[in-house]
Amino acid sequence: MTNATTMKPSAESIEEQIQWTSVESTMAQILTPTTHDKDQSTSAAQRDLVLLTDIAAETNRIRTSSRTITNSISNSIQNEKEALSNESNELSHQISVVQSLEEEISTLTRAQSSMVAKRREAEQSIPIHAAVASEQIDEREENQCRHIKKLPKIKQELTLHALMTNIKWDYNRTGGVLAGEVSIPGRSVHRRFVIEKDDLSEFDIAERLWGMIEG
Repeated sequence: MTNATTMKPSAESIEEQIQWTSVESTMAQILTPTTHDKDQSTSAAQRDLVLLTDIAAETNRIRTSSRTITNSISNSIQNEKEALSNESNELSHQISVVQSLEEEISTLTRAQSSMVAKRREAEQSIPIHAAVASEQIDEREENQCRHIKKLPKIKQELTLHALMTNIKWDYNRTGGVLAGEVSIPGRSVHRRFVIEKDDLSEFDIAERLWGMIEG
């Protein structure tokens, strides 16, 4: 028959077992919520859900407002760009107009300077032209005086010429035409004639005249 020996736990082991049991009981109480704790947790969760919903709505509102503001700023920038482009085009046009006016003013200034120079030259040449004109007038008057002095002699020569040739010239005919009348009273000859002298030589003209005189 065999005698079995039974090992009794020591006091330290018993004390340690009691402590572990107490810790497990405390942990179980902590991990097992009560009805009051559940209600508080549910309320807190609902409040958090409402807060998250409000935050999401505010975020959407901010995003919408941000897009509106961004679009407004973009439109304003585009409008300013267009206005600046229009002003630049208008400024370029005005600059072109001013340059054109400056060129026209420069042209008019040169023309005025040229006119002033020509006027000054004309004013300086007036005495010279006046002196030349005075000399020409004096010369013409002198020639007229000589012709007037010679006029009786010329009339006499014309009269003698008419008596000798029996030709009375028509001095009113001009333009390269010799016209007049051959009059020989002794033979009752009276012939008017017109000779285009540009078509004949001097010899031919003389031959025609002598032919009319001799009949």
